[in-house]
Amino acid sequence: MDFLVQYFPLILDGFMATVGVTIFGTLVGLALGILLAIGDLYGGKTLSTIIKFYVEFFRGSPIIVQLFLFYFTLPSLLHVGRNAIIAGYLVFALNSAAYQKGYIKGAMEAIFEDQMTAALSIGLTKAQAIFYVVLPQALRLVIPAWGNEFCSLTKSTAALLTIGFPELTSAGKTIAGQTWRVLETWVFVAIIYLIWITAVTKILDIIYEKVKIPGIEISA
Repeated sequence: MDFLVQYFPLILDGFMATVGVTIFGTLVGLALGILLAIGDLYGGKTLSTIIKFYVEFFRGSPIIVQLFLFYFTLPSLLHVGRNAIIAGYLVFALNSAAYQKGYIKGAMEAIFEDQMTAALSIGLTKAQAIFYVVLPQALRLVIPAWGNEFCSLTKSTAALLTIGFPELTSAGKTIAGQTWRVLETWVFVAIIYLIWITAVTKILDIIYEKVKIPGIEISA
């Protein structure tokens, strides 16, 4: 395994790229998911239909197809240069938003009626009730779903290899190709993924136990 020491900078760069695109996708996906959930619940039939098509596309098509669309097809149509970094970050954020919209909407519906009635009764507007009462509680409920989403995005980063994004799997492929130490390389890469995903999952579990709302849960 000494050869891995030589290639450690490449592995570290790939790991940081994987972490970066995953965190970006999760956080931006959260922000977009909140907007999509609110739009679906309160935006009227037309907006709800548009959001439904958006969600169905990103949840119903393989992420590799989405990457090809944003890396190959759209730049050709728009007559702009290809950029694997931009395409990767954009697809992961939009893809995550489609899933997180469902989590957030479910959480908001789980606590909506009673909390909204109470908020309106003390003089809050509907918008104030959503952002100051319903949404903060809903975000606490979706922490387990965030764990699943983060794990899913982390594993999906392997697809970025197909557009030349320099993430962890790409680093593993380079090392295996240059050293012919295929088994050792991929076992090491798998261990890195496993340790990272396990650590994040445990941290989110601890956070959820501290902030969860007793008696109210949603399925991830």
